[in-house]
Amino acid sequence: MNTAQELYRFTKTYGINYNTGEEKGTFLFQKFLQAYPKINFSFSFIGFHKYESVKKQEGLSAYAISGNTLYVLSKQKAYKYNLYQCRAINGKKKLNGIRLILDFENETIKINLGFADGGIVLAALKQAGKK
Repeated sequence: MNTAQELYRFTKTYGINYNTGEEKGTFLFQKFLQAYPKINFSFSFIGFHKYESVKKQEGLSAYAISGNTLYVLSKQKAYKYNLYQCRAINGKKKLNGIRLILDFENETIKINLGFADGGIVLAALKQAGKK
């Protein structure tokens, strides 16, 4: 997938779009592709990056996987994470939705997926991180 429409439709098909409508979701992925042009992605989803609480997070973010790399564009900045270097990838069900926790040597990333199907995202991240 290498267009904003394809990336958004993938998230909509699998219910991993944080209830984002087509216009907002496509716009989010258009900005995402400006940060990461010429990459073909195999998986995409939408969530809240570096989520600690409702008031402490980086806003609605676009995520996509290509090879063993997780690409992220939040409201603050763009990130690239090598999933081979991730020590643990876990998911927890909380009162206000699913939280993913990616544990790297130097930082722990928390992603809020809302009430999306966290299992499919967790499986994709684990698969991409296999050595």
